[in-house]
Amino acid sequence: MPTSCIVPWNEAAARRHAAGFMMPFVNRESCGARQITTHVSVIDPGQTAHPPHEHAGEEVMFLLEGNGEFTVAGETHPVGPMTALFCPEHVLHGLRNTGAAPIKYVVFRVVA
Repeated sequence: MPTSCIVPWNEAAARRHAAGFMMPFVNRESCGARQITTHVSVIDPGQTAHPPHEHAGEEVMFLLEGNGEFTVAGETHPVGPMTALFCPEHVLHGLRNTGAAPIKYVVFRVVA
């Protein structure tokens, strides 16, 4: 059963990978969320967390810091801080760091 919860930043919960890390916040494991997940990702310069992909459920990526390039439906778009991408389900999308510093972004995804 979902319950209201507050999930603080916790370095121990970070999932590190070759390009940076992902910090999970709201999901089934943290508080029983059934319809949405939220995480913060930090990606090193010149890197991507993963190749462009598609999945069920809508997704919003909100770039907080740094400069990058959103790929959506086969097109690339340069982006800077305080920029959001909405991606419908089953549309190819991704984010690459094109700057000299790490990028930080929040992902909100509807779980299908």
